[in-house]
Amino acid sequence: MMWLSDTKQTEDNDDGDSDLESSVSSSASAIGEEVPIWVRGEQRWVSGITEQTTCRDVVQVLLQDEKHRGRAVSSLDKYLITERWRGVEQPLEDAARILDIWNTWGTAQGEVKLSLRRGYHQHHHRHPPEGDCDGMFVTSGHRHHRPPSLARKSRCRSESSESAAAAWKTVHPKRLNQLHSQYTSATATNEELLRLVLKQGEVIRKQLKKLRHSEHQIGFLEDKTHRARVKEHGSNYLLETYLKGLSEAVDPEADSSLAVDKNSDSGVMTEGDSEQSQNNNTKITRSAKTLQRLSPSSEEFGKDLKDDDTSSTVSEVTIREQLELYEKITKVNKRLLKEEEAILRLDANLRKYEKNKDGVEDIGKALNKLRTDMTKSACEMQHNEIVLEEIMEKLESRRVYLDNLCRDIANEDKEYEMLQALLFGKAQQAPEYDSRRYRPAQFYQTKELLDTLV
Repeated sequence: MMWLSDTKQTEDNDDGDSDLESSVSSSASAIGEEVPIWVRGEQRWVSGITEQTTCRDVVQVLLQDEKHRGRAVSSLDKYLITERWRGVEQPLEDAARILDIWNTWGTAQGEVKLSLRRGYHQHHHRHPPEGDCDGMFVTSGHRHHRPPSLARKSRCRSESSESAAAAWKTVHPKRLNQLHSQYTSATATNEELLRLVLKQGEVIRKQLKKLRHSEHQIGFLEDKTHRARVKEHGSNYLLETYLKGLSEAVDPEADSSLAVDKNSDSGVMTEGDSEQSQNNNTKITRSAKTLQRLSPSSEEFGKDLKDDDTSSTVSEVTIREQLELYEKITKVNKRLLKEEEAILRLDANLRKYEKNKDGVEDIGKALNKLRTDMTKSACEMQHNEIVLEEIMEKLESRRVYLDNLCRDIANEDKEYEMLQALLFGKAQQAPEYDSRRYRPAQFYQTKELLDTLV
């Protein structure tokens, strides 16, 4: 359910009115939201708008309000709501949700102006809305009639413009078929491209799944072989194989012995063998010379090879001891890293504490101020209690004094009534005299008696 309010007036009202308006606004917000719409140059707030409220519903409510105000209004189909922003105005459809349109503007709602206009829905694109609501609601007494010549000219122009627009918009059937075929072919190609893209995406996903599966299998097999080798050769098999291969590659005596075994025969040497040996010796000397020329540090290389040979002969026990030492060193390094991380965390916490130290001091000062204020307020409250007790005692004494006065007044009233009754009885018992002579004397006597009693 929707209702209208002319303007939001909350500044000039009293406190009671502001409380009433706040309660009304809170109840209205619980039911729906408010949207400002301009009608006849003034802003009207339409309340109770929900997400299902359309522009047609708002127009209906505004027209009902105009009818209640006694203004002439035509049919509902001749009115619409327009949206104006920075000089650009466009009509809104009847089925459009006005709350969605209003909320889409967000922070720019102050620049948007929704107004009720008069116009025909079938000609939104030809005839823009005419004027504000002053030109919308036309009464029978204030309607301006145009002369017949101007009306005839405007009618002819509108008919000619409509016929020209209709002729321009007409399309030949062949051209229409061509456009339709182009549109269908374009849509078909787009659909084919989408299918291809989807298929390629599926293929890529399958390939990625296969790759992941193969990577898992390779990792599993590598772990399996590593564990098997560790069981067979020990945890240091990689280092041992490396050292053995290095000693075999560097040992020259084994190579020379092999060469002697190959060249040695039954001890009988032929001429061909001697020539081959001489040729081999010359080749070896030439290669040695070239090596010496190319590598000037050949002696150092030989020394390194000898050192490698000696290191290869080191026992396995020393290697294991060294490995244990390395493992201990790695453990110590890990502990050192952990300690360094802990130190960094402590440093960060100390910095945070130093930053927040000033805030803690300010909080302490504020607490001290609050405590002093509380003590002062407590003292004031005690003083006020004492003053109140004194005032209550005074009021009690005054109340007792008033009670006594009331009793005295009641007693005097009773005495006055008794005296009047006595006087009335005496007046009846006395002889009747002439009223002109004796009434004033009796009146003065009663007055003197009353004065003496008072």
